[in-house]
Amino acid sequence: MIFHRSGAMHELMQRVTARLGPVFGTRRPVHVLTASGTGAMELAIRNGTRNRVLSIVHGDFGERFANMAEQCGRSVVRLTCEPGQVVPLEQIRDALRKDRFDAVTMTQNETATGVFCDVAPIAKIVRERDDCLLLVDAVSSAGGAPIELDAWPADAVVSASQKSLALPPGFGFAAVSERLVERAKTLDDRGVYLDVTRFEEFAAKAESPTTPAVSLFFALDQQLADIERETLPVRFARHVAMRDRCTAWVQRAEQAGTDVSLVAAPAHRSPTVTCIRVADNKPILQKMRDRGYELGGGQKPLAKTSFRIGHMGDHTLKGVDGVLAALEDALR
Repeated sequence: MIFHRSGAMHELMQRVTARLGPVFGTRRPVHVLTASGTGAMELAIRNGTRNRVLSIVHGDFGERFANMAEQCGRSVVRLTCEPGQVVPLEQIRDALRKDRFDAVTMTQNETATGVFCDVAPIAKIVRERDDCLLLVDAVSSAGGAPIELDAWPADAVVSASQKSLALPPGFGFAAVSERLVERAKTLDDRGVYLDVTRFEEFAAKAESPTTPAVSLFFALDQQLADIERETLPVRFARHVAMRDRCTAWVQRAEQAGTDVSLVAAPAHRSPTVTCIRVADNKPILQKMRDRGYELGGGQKPLAKTSFRIGHMGDHTLKGVDGVLAALEDALR
């Protein structure tokens, strides 16, 4: 432990900030919150929205973002789609033309369905509307897939430590645009703990506005150094390879007559999680637990008829092969 206002802490935060920038595709500081990813999502809502929000919902976590906006007092309109699909771009454009919204929320990587959504074309549509911000949940994709806050452009990209960054839970991350910071200054209900203007003020001093999880900063610094050594392109390619291995296995099993199928459509399959549809997930989850593997249960609306393999962070193709071999044995 070190004092969180010490010179040593300043150096640690400067290293972490410099290393986080490429992960989020930004030259601006990435704010580190001692909170879960939900805390980072609420920061985006409280600082980036005024009254009306358009929520693009591809699954249960997109719905969580929409519900959070409502709980913060915003009026929300949802655009939804069938599980495994994404909301068509024209539907998003039409909604923004027909009504006035001050922000759009979306999830880049919907772990409930194993769907990965291309942010860039959505960002282009949002920027066609004056004074409309784009808020992106990248909780399960940051560190496992490319993020380009500046280039898309988006106004907030938020994430967490325990997914593709492969750290213990306890940190939320918020990369924000200057547009969002300027909007935040006009809002009087952004709270205290999640006030992005305070994070901006303290970032200029290489500090956190409140006491951070100091010990976890050391872990983050080490993990970001490891990611630098691997390089982001190699890391992203490893995630795609793990996805492709899972995809090929499910397709072979389906062709052999096993009652399994992929939820996500071919063009939208996540590099960090594969969602597999089955008749009943309960016995499969238990059999895999007996074999030493904890798989993700289903999320609404596939709570009982799907399970999920998380292949993110520091997992490897060898590890995925072990999971799939155990799964094949369990299904047999």
